[in-house]
Amino acid sequence: MRKRTNANVPAKGRLRDMADSLWSLAVRADWANRCVVCGSNKVEAHHLTPRQFEATRYDLSNGVSLCARCHKHDPKVSPHLNAAGWCAWLNHHHPVRMAWYLDNRRPAWNGTKNAAYYIEVIRRLKQYVEPEDFTRIVGVKFEAWLEETAVDEAE
Repeated sequence: MRKRTNANVPAKGRLRDMADSLWSLAVRADWANRCVVCGSNKVEAHHLTPRQFEATRYDLSNGVSLCARCHKHDPKVSPHLNAAGWCAWLNHHHPVRMAWYLDNRRPAWNGTKNAAYYIEVIRRLKQYVEPEDFTRIVGVKFEAWLEETAVDEAE
């Protein structure tokens, strides 16, 4: 049985999934829902620094939108098949993003991945997604709790 301290707050794993979904939507929107390589409009979000590095996992600068082909199948630019080719492409077409990546390849993080952390991430990412997408991802009940507790914290 999972441990919950509040019936309105999902379990930590579900909160992490919500944060991941919100980050993905925000990254794709940041790139106008287009693949940065080929311009396709069916895209996924790709982490420049792997998502296991919590310090940059939810940083929008750590993401680009790629179609499935460019993301995982194109031997010339896929970050998963040809890291050197991907880095060369990124450096040529998006040098600022490449500079960010070079500065954040192995970031240190000393935080705690608990429910409070993921709630903070979800609150921060809310501003980057459409309201209906936010509600769809977090649910009406949890969204109401977030609003209610945001008011309590502001007082």
